[in-house]
Amino acid sequence: MTLQINTRVDSITWPLNQNLTNQEIISQLELTVTVTENGQLISNDNLSINKKAVNRSEAGVYPIIITAIGSNNEYATKKIQAWVTDKNNVSSNDRPPVRPTPAPQYKTPAQTPSPKKKSKKKGVYIVLGVLVLLIAIIFGISACQAHNDTVQNEQAQSNALNNTNSKLDNLSEQNKQLMQQNKELQNAINNYKQDQNKEELQNQLDQIKNENQQLKNNAANNQALQNQIDQLGSTIDQIKQNPNQADSLLNQMKNNQNEFMQNLNATFQKLVSDFQQLIGK
Repeated sequence: MTLQINTRVDSITWPLNQNLTNQEIISQLELTVTVTENGQLISNDNLSINKKAVNRSEAGVYPIIITAIGSNNEYATKKIQAWVTDKNNVSSNDRPPVRPTPAPQYKTPAQTPSPKKKSKKKGVYIVLGVLVLLIAIIFGISACQAHNDTVQNEQAQSNALNNTNSKLDNLSEQNKQLMQQNKELQNAINNYKQDQNKEELQNQLDQIKNENQQLKNNAANNQALQNQIDQLGSTIDQIKQNPNQADSLLNQMKNNQNEFMQNLNATFQKLVSDFQQLIGK
């Protein structure tokens, strides 16, 4: 199943010095998430909206990265722009009209310009020179601002990638903890086979179940990983009731987790590859 993020527009308006919630951003974009195979709409609950790059205290254009994650680790990403603007700025229609500069007057060849006419002509040249200087300054400021915007955009993209890599690291660490719990469960079963100490087995299973519950709380944002954690917890409960069936219950759980791990590794690699392509690295 492949996800697709759909928006009516590719940018939003962000009021200066104000904060926008995820729901307000979704509303402006008229955002929906669909399954590309059949166009079916799915819930926006698992959307991740990275807006750390937005400087809401300074007008400008900033990137926002949106990620949608499905129940089986499939995902989709999209980059939109946030225009931070001051709604209280005076519009160009409210500015006073600019009076035109009077054109220089010339006399016929038979007349000699008076000193007063020469003074006016010199004043016009001074005004034109000042205007040229102001235009050059404005262009210089615009070029500097464009450079700053480029630097900020690159920094925002780098932050977005770092944030995604951080999420991948967390997911990888949670998966390692799940594998460690599987290993502890296998060791507990092996010990029980040797000494047939049912009380010791129950104590070890209770400890692993407690670790399993803590891991489930930390993995609340990933439904697919939670399913595997729940399966381990259910297997522990079944073994507590029927220790003699521990091997078959454990093998059944491992077969399901092997398929999950293959899908999870493929998702990791595709997510990293697509994000690097998104920011042009």
